[in-house]
Amino acid sequence: MTAVTLRTFGHIGATVGANEMKVDMTGNTVKSFLDTMVAKVGDKLAKILYPKGDQLSDLLYILVNGRNIRHLNGLQTELKDGDIVSLFPVTAGG
Repeated sequence: MTAVTLRTFGHIGATVGANEMKVDMTGNTVKSFLDTMVAKVGDKLAKILYPKGDQLSDLLYILVNGRNIRHLNGLQTELKDGDIVSLFPVTAGG
């Protein structure tokens, strides 16, 4: 089992119910981590992560230890014990 710290920002924290939490998960990829979180939190989080069904939202940044998974191996980015996963909604302003 892998223990990962989740940090959330914006409305995602309200959906998850915390801005930071430890999450025990089976598997070792970002995808398995997100699946674990959806199982814990439910459909509200699933709709944020996967608004079109199985495709990850473009309105979300997922960082592993400060690095965007889009610059790593995407959903197949490997996680290890002690990693920090941050979920950020995309923001815009002017």
